[in-house]
Amino acid sequence: MLRTRRFAWTLTAVGVFALSGLVGACDPEDNPTPGTQNDGGTTKPDSGTNTDAGTNTDAGTNTDAGTETDAGTNTDAGTETDAGVDAGTQTTLPLAVDGTWAPSGYMGSGGGKQGGLVDEPICHTPRPGAGLGTCHKFTATQKADAWAGVFWQFPEGAWEDDPRPGFQVPDGANAVTFYAWSESGGEIVNFFTGYEGKDGWTKKIEVTLTTEPTQYTLDISKIRYSTVGGGFGWSAGGLDVKPLVLFIDDIQWK
Repeated sequence: MLRTRRFAWTLTAVGVFALSGLVGACDPEDNPTPGTQNDGGTTKPDSGTNTDAGTNTDAGTNTDAGTETDAGTNTDAGTETDAGVDAGTQTTLPLAVDGTWAPSGYMGSGGGKQGGLVDEPICHTPRPGAGLGTCHKFTATQKADAWAGVFWQFPEGAWEDDPRPGFQVPDGANAVTFYAWSESGGEIVNFFTGYEGKDGWTKKIEVTLTTEPTQYTLDISKIRYSTVGGGFGWSAGGLDVKPLVLFIDDIQWK
């Protein structure tokens, strides 16, 4: 019986020691296995959980240089008043005939291919009046015809039967004035304005020229005009007697 108890005690002791060994094997103090320690992953926030550098304000969120006012928004040089606006297109009175209407309507010995009329920009010194427009020295000689003349036309080269409208003259003109004289004096010349058929009216005067610049007036104060195709003109005969040297300057509507 005693021997049986001793054996049982021995087994019990062995069991206790075995259990102790097993427990000891599981004690973290005695077994420094890296996986079972309070390593960086269990005691400290994982470096992956720290605020990520990528969450800092990205340099790309700075105001982009492209949002600056573009130089193209500056007033374009093309908006400046164009230098092409000249006295020839003025729409106020007094209105220079030259530069508005063109002395393109050659008649008589100057018409067609006769070649009996020459226009030169030769001026008197000093120029008479306001000197608006161009100075004219007309030399007319007999060819097939013994007379000559010129019409200032708008558009250039547009005769009375041309369907294109004339120049729109500003309201308020009462006269067409000009200076005229000749090399010899004594010549009779007709001066006129307006196409009778196309413009619906015409005004004429006949003068005897002198050798001194003299101002003449075509009174249009009672004329109701609108667009005007024949702005001014002159004609003279007597070329079978002698050539005509005629000067005209400062022709204007006013």
